Amino acid sequence: MIRFLVLLIAGATAVWAFRNWRRAVQYVMVLLILEGAIRKWIFPGAQDIVYFGKDLLLLGVYAGFLTRDRPGLRPPQLQLLFGLLGAGTLFGLLQIFNPRLPSLLVGVLGFKAYFFYVPLFWVLPAAFSSDAELGRFLRRYGLIAIPVGLLAAAQFVSPSSSVLNTYARAGTEASDITTFGTSSRVRVTATFAYITGFTSYLFANVALLLALLGSERWRMRRNLWLFSALGLTLLGMMMSGSRGPIVILIVLMPIYGWLAIARERGGGATTGRLVVAVLFVGGIAAYFGADAIAEWRDRASGTTDASERILVPFSAPFVVLDRAGLVGYGIGATHQMAMAIVKSPRPFYWLEGPNIEIEGGRVMLELGPIGFLLIYMVRLVLIGYSLRQVFVLRTLFHRSVAVGCLLFFIAQLPGSVVFEVTSGLYYWFFAGLIATVVALDRQMLLAARQNLPRPVTLTAATQGHALLPAATARSAKYAASRTTQRRKP
Repeated sequence: MIRFLVLLIAGATAVWAFRNWRRAVQYVMVLLILEGAIRKWIFPGAQDIVYFGKDLLLLGVYAGFLTRDRPGLRPPQLQLLFGLLGAGTLFGLLQIFNPRLPSLLVGVLGFKAYFFYVPLFWVLPAAFSSDAELGRFLRRYGLIAIPVGLLAAAQFVSPSSSVLNTYARAGTEASDITTFGTSSRVRVTATFAYITGFTSYLFANVALLLALLGSERWRMRRNLWLFSALGLTLLGMMMSGSRGPIVILIVLMPIYGWLAIARERGGGATTGRLVVAVLFVGGIAAYFGADAIAEWRDRASGTTDASERILVPFSAPFVVLDRAGLVGYGIGATHQMAMAIVKSPRPFYWLEGPNIEIEGGRVMLELGPIGFLLIYMVRLVLIGYSLRQVFVLRTLFHRSVAVGCLLFFIAQLPGSVVFEVTSGLYYWFFAGLIATVVALDRQMLLAARQNLPRPVTLTAATQGHALLPAATARSAKYAASRTTQRRKP
């Protein structure tokens, strides 16, 4: 009965998403945060249906985008990116029929993992029509980190046997909950199903919050909630026990400091505010999260293979190159859900050898060198494109968002974009985000050349309602505050 009810709700939301796809794409990103909590605590008996719920919602969004009116923004025409995506999609379709795959369904599952979230690059620009609309959504989305972080803190101080500490897996016992080595402190998951999804969200949120605070020149006035969200996000990284996100963030901060602060006009004053903010947030986090920081430091200090962990994502594809052959074992061959489709006493027998954990190696095993190059060239192109936009976009808000996207793309170059759902959805969300700010920037330039007023919000325009004067004034003030903030010549 519960499963039928959840399925009915999922179908109804998909129909709603079809009719309201612009708003629904925002709710998909919120559902990504809440999905694990729904699976763990609300509908534990229908976890598989809830797991695919956001994908069903996205299907409604895609259908609405393709078939209903879309007078919104168009993404930039990136011929190289589109060519690589087209070639990769065609190659992936052919890989579904790779004779080395044990099942056609495994190939379909693999194709979905690689390409299902790619359309967000086109959908997201059409979902927003102004800086005010986009900025409002990003700010509200970043603030969700506050309740998520508070839940994580409650999990951290609770025993592993607490109902708060469970995974989205049937029959989870207290002994199954991962802790900090010999410590009784749990590695928290907050609203997510597992630790990996939570850490993927945390890094994505840090990139988003850095972009928003950069666009505000790190002023604390009117941004205390953003600083609180940033502090709880960083504390969540500590409580998760994951070392990778912290290390990557430390490596990327000099890039952020140069691109988002030092090269902007008033960079000296902004740097001062940044230092004060870091000391403030760090002090508060150290006071309230001393135990989490201590546990994370103990776990990090016990790492003896740090250099190997750093290098293995880049070396893994070459290690399995000979084994993969020219076209690999087929798309989806290493997918973690493949064993649920193909019942066998010997896991991944079709790989003719052991499976591999690192994503680069898995992509090479599945697609061979041709498919590997197509997939990773897309990641390199997005890094290069985002870097270029940092230097050419005309407003501080747009450039700050471009910097946040760049940080995320660099971090995910060796990351798990294909086989970790949270990272994959966030990756193409950020791809759509860079396309959105580029389209908004060009629209602003076109309006200035034609001496036209800034466009009204997309919802009001398409529904035929006039904006209230107060709303118009707020939108104009928001846009003006960003178009006048120019970078250093």
